[in-house]
Order: sequence, then C-alpha cells, then structure tokens
Amino acid sequence: MAKPKSKPRVAKKDEILAWIIRRCDETYRRGNWSGPGVGKALKGVTPEEAHWQPQQDQHHIAELVLHMAYWKDAATAILAGQPWKYDDAQNWRTVPDTAEGWVQARAELDRAHGRLMRTLRGLPRARLMKTIHRSVRGIDFAVDIATHDTYHSAQIFVLRRLYSGRAPRTLGA
Repeated sequence: MAKPKSKPRVAKKDEILAWIIRRCDETYRRGNWSGPGVGKALKGVTPEEAHWQPQQDQHHIAELVLHMAYWKDAATAILAGQPWKYDDAQNWRTVPDTAEGWVQARAELDRAHGRLMRTLRGLPRARLMKTIHRSVRGIDFAVDIATHDTYHSAQIFVLRRLYSGRAPRTLGA
C-alpha cells in the first residue's frame, strides 16, 4: 500500500532570511551556479589592470567596483529603513589612476559588503516581505544585490580577458 503524500514543507521566514544572507555573502565571495563571484573576479587584479579601458567611454574595473559599493550601500540603507536618494555622481565615481586609488576602491567595496551583511543579519522578519521602497520588497533588494554582483563579476572577467591582449601603458598616462 502506498504511503499518503505529505504536504510540501513551507520554509519559514527565518529560514528564507538565513538562505538570503548566505546567498548574498557566497555570491560576493565565491560565486554561485552561474559563475565565480566578485572575490574571485578581483583576485590578483593589478592597479594597471583595474584602470584599463578597452575604449575611452567604457567603465574600467575600478569604477565598476565603486559602482557596486554604491548599490550595496543603497540596498543597505533601504533595507535598514534609512532615507536614500539616487545620486548619479556617486553611482559612477572616478577612481584615482594610481595603486592607492585601486586599493581604496577595493576596500570601499569590502566595507560596503560588510555593512550590507550586518544589515541583513539584523533585518526584522516582517521587513522581508514588506514593500520598503517604491514597489520593491525587502526580499527583492536582498536577492537583487546578489544578482548585481554576479552581473558585474562577469563584466570584470570580460575586461580581464580583454586586458590580457592589450598594449601595455603606464599608470597616470
């Protein structure tokens, strides 16, 4: 005689939030099924490579890094219920074309990720499914920031491949 089918298990909000926290951190540090994460994309990037552009009107890796930090901080503020307003100048900031500029950009991204993770860990369960900014729920911000990391990680890998075939230049030139 066949066993009666059990009802599908419904994940509790605590479990969902724990999964989102892990997913955001793992996607940033290591990646996910779709590819390596930000940590792997940036591993070994030199200052020269970070500031290289295939064309003048394209963003380079260092600018992408600050752009990612900007959106992590935007998501953090919105998730925490703090006021936030889009600022185009902050979204795409210039990075000094120096080794120190690159080090500072990397550090800013790591700090922004840390702030996001602390906010997610302290996020009240009720805020997860609540619309918290325009028509966007807390869960959407949390999941979408990981998607944003994945998207820009892929861009960084493409820029690194293009860079490997470029003509050398000097920083500050």
